[in-house]
Amino acid sequence: MSSTDYRPDIDCLRAFAVISVIAFHYDIPPFRSGYVGVDVFFVISGFLITRIIHDEASTGTFSFAAFYRRRARRILPAAFAMLCATLVGASLILLPQETVSVAQQAVAVLTFSSNILFWSQQSYFDGAAIAKPLLHTWSLGVEEQYYVLFPALALAVFALRRAQMLAILAAACAVSFLLCVVQTRMQPAAAFYLLPARAWQLALGALLGVEALPALRSERLRIAATTLGWIALGASVNIFSPRTLYPGTAALLPCLGTAAVIWGKPALPRTVLMLARPMMAVGLWSYSLYLWHWPVVSFATAIWGPPGSAIDKLALLCGCTTLALASFYLIEQPARRADWPGTARALAATGAAALAASVVMISASGFPNRFSPQQRAMADFLGYDHRDVYEEGRCFLAPGQTVEALQPACLAKGPHPNILLWGDSHAAHLAHGLKLALPQATLLRATMAQCVPYDEPGQSAACTAFNRRLPGLVRNLTPDTVILSGNWTHTAMAPAARTSLLATIRTIADAGSRVVVVGPSPQFDRALPHLLIAAMRFGVTTEGHMPNLFGEVDGFLRAQLKDRPRTDYVSLLALLCPGGACILQAHDGAPIAWDQGHFTAQGSELAATGIVRESPTLAASLPDERD
Repeated sequence: MSSTDYRPDIDCLRAFAVISVIAFHYDIPPFRSGYVGVDVFFVISGFLITRIIHDEASTGTFSFAAFYRRRARRILPAAFAMLCATLVGASLILLPQETVSVAQQAVAVLTFSSNILFWSQQSYFDGAAIAKPLLHTWSLGVEEQYYVLFPALALAVFALRRAQMLAILAAACAVSFLLCVVQTRMQPAAAFYLLPARAWQLALGALLGVEALPALRSERLRIAATTLGWIALGASVNIFSPRTLYPGTAALLPCLGTAAVIWGKPALPRTVLMLARPMMAVGLWSYSLYLWHWPVVSFATAIWGPPGSAIDKLALLCGCTTLALASFYLIEQPARRADWPGTARALAATGAAALAASVVMISASGFPNRFSPQQRAMADFLGYDHRDVYEEGRCFLAPGQTVEALQPACLAKGPHPNILLWGDSHAAHLAHGLKLALPQATLLRATMAQCVPYDEPGQSAACTAFNRRLPGLVRNLTPDTVILSGNWTHTAMAPAARTSLLATIRTIADAGSRVVVVGPSPQFDRALPHLLIAAMRFGVTTEGHMPNLFGEVDGFLRAQLKDRPRTDYVSLLALLCPGGACILQAHDGAPIAWDQGHFTAQGSELAATGIVRESPTLAASLPDERD
């Protein structure tokens, strides 16, 4: 099989992959797990690169210089153009600290290490992905590292007997896959971003590239394999949920589907080719589409917020497509046809300009003088240090820790009333305010990140064990009141979650304690300081930025807990968003939240004051003003 054979089915696969990724990022149904498109790209790359190297090595024509020259022509011109445009956009649109972050991302892109950078930045309170305009380059980092390492290894393996070559490739694929499965459970960020756990997808393509599987001789079998592959791909973009552990074993579906399509290679009739021509065209444009789609939505979100309406999404698609076509016809194609010395000089100049601009942006701290003092003060809240306010590492545990990790002071009883606060980060962010709002009480705290106080699908084993300790703690500590708070989402309305929550409340009440359930806190479609600054700079309205689901969950919880014995329900949405208009800033001008929904100290005080006032149980804990 010649490395120059054109495969229209591969361009269709590329089209499917890029459409899936863009639709997922632009929230266009039904691609709720469209992120699998990246896996499709990896298998395709493994197949094509291996086939090229293998064919040229077999004929004695392989050259490292020619290989890397082709890769540079293919990848760098459009990528550098996007990089420079993104740096300019960041300097005009983004906040100073975000501008510095983009410059750091650009340096990582230029050094083929952006996947490593984004992996290193992962944490529970890491900034929203949408605020990182170069986040999508992580996959380019994986591929570029593959291009650096694979050719020399491939030549060494191809020099062996065929059986040995296939055994080594298959073993590499198997070992990487096992690492991927283990890391997805233990170190999910590493499994997602780093080459070792992604290498099996490239190796799967490599096995196809050396024809490890014999060609299907029957046209019926070829059609059947291709059909099954497309069915698997179609299913893979819509069956996984945000709680699916990925990549792990779930990534087998899109990868094996891609492999089946590549392996099948049926003889396509002219009619099918004609019908597939639009997909083939999108496949040709796929690289530029992928490069430009994420900066477009990232910058648009920085100004107006995430796209909500069909018109918003259509406008983004039009903008992305326009830039991609310009990139393809004005940069990608000319760079492939131009003489190499000229292309190399242009790449060197563009890369040097991007690097110099990044250094200046970092040295200038993101050009803060673009903003007023009020805007800069608001922007500082994006780097808000919540650790002391939430008692992180003491009474607020990281995912996976156990109750034993709580410091003794967190559960130390004191003067009555003793009140136990239990839940996730949306309980921890109330602790500061509750201690001030209940000066005569003793507040006990036991909170864990990513652990709502009820059973929900996909909950970690550590969280389940944490919640199982609550009844025993209530019996041992005998608190007067237990406050349950969490990041209530649609999962709270599931029958199993409802049953779990009601059983927890009943257990607490039966132990003699009263219960206060605090409903969902206001959460916004982007970090609240971002929204407030956008309102100042671009005239964006601050209304309509809270997803409707929180109001639905609030109403559901209110109905379920109405008239339940020994139980108060306090609606934070009613307190902080009366009439649908949310209180966004405290009396001193500070935002009530530092990200999409976690309270600042000022927000915690504001919320806690209202909670105590609205809960008869907690209000009774206040000192009598006549005393």
